Amino acid sequence: MIQRSADTPSASIGEALLMMSIERGQYFSLNSVAARIWEMLEQPATPDIVSHRLCEEYDVAPDVCAEQVSRFLAKLRELELVIEVCA
Repeated sequence: MIQRSADTPSASIGEALLMMSIERGQYFSLNSVAARIWEMLEQPATPDIVSHRLCEEYDVAPDVCAEQVSRFLAKLRELELVIEVCA
């Protein structure tokens, strides 16, 4: 399970979400779908849970959604914006 890092403040600006990595001193801007994923990660979730919820909310094929969520979460891990947590 993964969850967003407590060390990553974020704020909504219009339809975008801005995040800041304090450790890296970098800002990130997320579109509405990525912002929705970030919102879901306030509580621990698996990639499958995130993909399933997105498929319920958006018109997207499950296999496409799962692959894109996986790539996005891998990038968040790489940037240390999310952490692994125990269930």
